This record gives sequence, structure tokens and C-alpha cells, in this order.
Amino acid sequence: MKNLNKNLNKNLNKNLNCKSRLLVCLALVTLVSMAFFLPKAHSQTPYKIVTTSHIKVLGTSNLHDWDMNAESFTCEGNFIVKGGVLKDISSLSFALPVTNLKSKESLMDKRAYKALKSQEFSKITFKLTNAKVNSAQKTIAISGNLSIAGVTNLINLQSTYSVNADESITCKSSKTFKMSDYKIKAPSFMLGALRTGDPVTIEILLKLKN
Repeated sequence: MKNLNKNLNKNLNKNLNCKSRLLVCLALVTLVSMAFFLPKAHSQTPYKIVTTSHIKVLGTSNLHDWDMNAESFTCEGNFIVKGGVLKDISSLSFALPVTNLKSKESLMDKRAYKALKSQEFSKITFKLTNAKVNSAQKTIAISGNLSIAGVTNLINLQSTYSVNADESITCKSSKTFKMSDYKIKAPSFMLGALRTGDPVTIEILLKLKN
């Protein structure tokens, strides 16, 4: 009787081990099949700006319009490009040193830097929070945090883009807002005889390459 029980237990353990091995094999086959047949995720590629990029700030006054330009700033992001088509943007940020903005008049530059509190907040920055690419229309709906003079606001803007033959990406966008939205007092000149308007427009041209 003992031998019979021993043999039964032995056969039972053997069957359980076979079933366990079979289940493991089935699980491995399933995982391999899923890895083979599921669509592969697009790889993200880091991009940085090249020297042809620039930022322009345009404003008004009671006497004449004005503008300031910058060609020296940093910008980088992660783009997904497949077959020359932009699929998605997972991150994008730029940082513009305030004193890199230049107008045609040094006095205006000094007043602008003071208004922008450049000694305390040396950079204007932007960080992407969301991007939706429309490949058919070659546009990107962008949301992100724009920080100026120590104040950060969420902004939305539309950008057009093109993917070049070398898979570099050119983006163009603009955004109009009020300086008062960032608690900036519009600069004035000549004892207030020249007063700048509250609205300003930022025009951005970015060329990014991996």
C-alpha cells in the first residue's frame, strides 16, 4: 500500500511538473508573438536649434512701432519623425537671455531690460506641456508655460512646420499678449512723451536638427 501511494505521488508530481513546464512554454510563446506582431513604438530623437533660428518681439507706442531681435538662445526637444513625416513632439523648451534682445537704440534696450527685471530674472523661458501634430495641415497646436520677469502663464499657440530633406525641422509661430499679464510696466521715454503700448507680439522661427 505504501509503495502504491508513493508511486501515485510520484506520478502526480511528474504530471504537475510537466504542466508547469507546458504553461511556462505557452507564456513565452505568447510574449514572443505579442512582441513580434504588436506595432513598434516610434523612437524619439533629440533635436537642437541651429544658427538660423531667431526670435523677434514687436510692439507699439504713441509715436511709432518698435521691435527687438535675438538670434542667440537655446532650444531643444524630442521629436518623432518617421519617413520624413513628423509624428509627435514629447518635449520642447527654450531659454532666451533677456539681454540678448536687441533693438536699434541702446536707450530702448536699457529701458526694456529694466522693465523685464533682467537682473533678477535673466531669462525668458518656455516649456512645452502638450503638443498635437496635424500632419495633413503641417501644423502643431502647442500648449506650454511661458515665464517672463518672474511670472509664468500657460499659453496656447499654433505653429506651422516643415520637415526638410535632412530631417531637420523648421517651425514658425507667433503669440500676442499683454505685458501687464506678466506684471511688466510698459516702458516710457522722454519723461512720458513716448509711451509703449501694452500688447506685444513674439514671432519665433526655429530650425532644429538632430
